[in-house]
Amino acid sequence: MALAWADDPRECVELSPYDDAALAHYPFDAAREDDTWKRLDRGRTYVTGDVRVIVQPIFDPTDPAEDNAVYRWADRLHVDTRPTTIRDALAFRSGGPLTVPSLRESERILRAKPYLFDARVIPRRLCGDRLDVDVVAREVWTLLPEADFERTGGENSYGYGLTDTNLLGTGHTLSVFYEKNPDREGKGVYFLDPNVAGSRIVFEGLYEDNSDGSRRFVGIGAPFYALDARSALDVRAGRDNAEKGLYVLGDKFAEFAQTARAFSLDGGWSAGERDRQVWRWLAGYTYDDHAFAQVPGRPPPNPMPVDRTVAYPWIGFESIEDRFDTSSNIDRIHRTEDIDLGRRYSMALGYSTSAFGGDDQDRLVLRGAYLDTIRRDVKHLLFYGARIRGYWNFTSNRSEEVIASASAAYRQEQAGRFSLAASVEATAVHNLPTDMQWLGGGDTGLRGYPSRYQWGNRSWLASVEERYFTDVYVARIVRFGVAVFFDTGRTWFSDGADGRGYGTLADVGFGFRFESTRTRQDRVLHVDFAFPLVDGPDVQSMQILLVIKDRL
Repeated sequence: MALAWADDPRECVELSPYDDAALAHYPFDAAREDDTWKRLDRGRTYVTGDVRVIVQPIFDPTDPAEDNAVYRWADRLHVDTRPTTIRDALAFRSGGPLTVPSLRESERILRAKPYLFDARVIPRRLCGDRLDVDVVAREVWTLLPEADFERTGGENSYGYGLTDTNLLGTGHTLSVFYEKNPDREGKGVYFLDPNVAGSRIVFEGLYEDNSDGSRRFVGIGAPFYALDARSALDVRAGRDNAEKGLYVLGDKFAEFAQTARAFSLDGGWSAGERDRQVWRWLAGYTYDDHAFAQVPGRPPPNPMPVDRTVAYPWIGFESIEDRFDTSSNIDRIHRTEDIDLGRRYSMALGYSTSAFGGDDQDRLVLRGAYLDTIRRDVKHLLFYGARIRGYWNFTSNRSEEVIASASAAYRQEQAGRFSLAASVEATAVHNLPTDMQWLGGGDTGLRGYPSRYQWGNRSWLASVEERYFTDVYVARIVRFGVAVFFDTGRTWFSDGADGRGYGTLADVGFGFRFESTRTRQDRVLHVDFAFPLVDGPDVQSMQILLVIKDRL
């Protein structure tokens, strides 16, 4: 129901209890959510008035636990996020239309930024149709020397460099890095500007010089920045030269050189959000070329991969249901989490032929996805979905590169600070080219086994993890959690083409989770100790895994 008193432009109503001083110390508590927006009419369109931005420092000097020389020094050295950077990221603009869904979505957009710990968008004052808004956010330290070490499936990877996800307070990301993993080593530079010159245009670029080749990528476009956005346009191009391998039981048995070139031009149109539903009509052109060669002195695959080029115009659609909620202790430790409870599905069809730049094989291109959620009260969440992509080759009259999967993930909030996380996924692939393998092992979720251990065209994986979110808060910087887990799964050939080492695998283990609240918010360190329950070639009695993920 609309606010009756809001129709008089001479009358202003104060909606928020927070003044400047209160916002400067707004208590970001993962268990709370500001509900000032509930005093507004969700179906009404307002005019955006004054947008006041308050950015809290990394540490609060008025909090005795954070009032020390080191933390004050960190606040002084940190380059604060510019208010214009915050405003540019919002789903609305001063003087433009403003709705309750865009208020709520703007919070989610800001919370997804790696340079902010948390954010709230709070309606402040309503004068007729004019709505003034407060935006309050808390900083994190973004300029960090990178010193990453990762161990999964008995293989080590490491890297170092320097990254800033909020360069000079602009929201830009600049990263200079060196990386070494079991496949290659190399150095590179990455840059991202999410709002070029304050616009909705995104620019992204990457260059890598690796031991086995190089990788270059550039992209520019104006994406669907919000659910109510009406149009999108995006252009991307890249080239990747690399030496790749084929694996079984964790060992490389063949190598080949690959040059991949890609180009895409994508666009879309939408009528915006209507009754919590968004429909988008999509179209574009995709070019994807792969050329192969032998690596001198290395055993080649038998047979060698065949060069291929797909180039096709395509059309598609996407449906998104606006059903979001906030919670905590789902996949983060004592932190506000935005949970997508809505149904999403999409489909795209294309046609590749030599007339569009492809090779001499005519192909129908198919992509599709379906995602949904079942929520039972506030303690039970079930996410489920399915995906499919692949080609139908009219020239050879068969399917190619088909990958179809179905998955489900369950989250249960338990008594105290305990939580249960369970997941299951099944995948079938069909007619993959020689250069593509479907692999399973320590790097895909079977934590007690070597990486790239099993090979096949069918797989399933299930995992159950009991989590405990402690109140340990090391130096008021790092949150701490504990987990015990059980994994089981299998990857195999449905026709029994190669049975070496294939069978159902399982492991148990325990681990620790460390999440920093003062540095970029998409980093959670996992330290796991996994013990295999089924023996096999090259399987050790224990695997130690160190992995940085964006969630628990």
